Amino acid sequence: GHREGQSQLSSKREPQKLLQSIYIMSSSASRIGSIISQRAASNTRNQKFLRFSPAASERLFSSAAAQKPRRRIVEKKDPIEVTERAAERIKGILSGENASGALGIRLGVKRRGCNGLSYTLNYAFEQPEKDIEMEAHGIKVYIEPMALFNVVGTVMDWEETELSSEFTFHNPNSKGECGCGESFTV
Repeated sequence: GHREGQSQLSSKREPQKLLQSIYIMSSSASRIGSIISQRAASNTRNQKFLRFSPAASERLFSSAAAQKPRRRIVEKKDPIEVTERAAERIKGILSGENASGALGIRLGVKRRGCNGLSYTLNYAFEQPEKDIEMEAHGIKVYIEPMALFNVVGTVMDWEETELSSEFTFHNPNSKGECGCGESFTV
């Protein structure tokens, strides 16, 4: 009989304890928001940061705000930059007899040369399955997956001088190049 009375008494206290702990948690969140606001207001360097009112901190810590995650919009950038001069030259090459039926060009790297890696340019007659496709100034460039790490951020240009006409690659990842300009290291 004594045990039954205790279990009934404790079962009546459970909802009260639960309500007390919920009240303590919400008032703690409110106090935390107030403390943050006071510290931000007292420190002039932190004037740029948000100030939390007690109501805002309750919304911040409420379960309703935590249920709906926000999607992040990520701007997609091309792995390399192709200048207009390079694009015009590629259009000219693709309009030639050897390139009839080509969709664009395929950029890759090979291990060769004085310094380790060298750029390769080939016609792309079909869309390679795993290549990264990009379009710049009306031409399609396919980048080999194995080359992506080495060429990301590179600017591809067409330069004509008195001695040569060639595609040049200005690669910010390159740690060194050989004297002839044929190869590079990353």
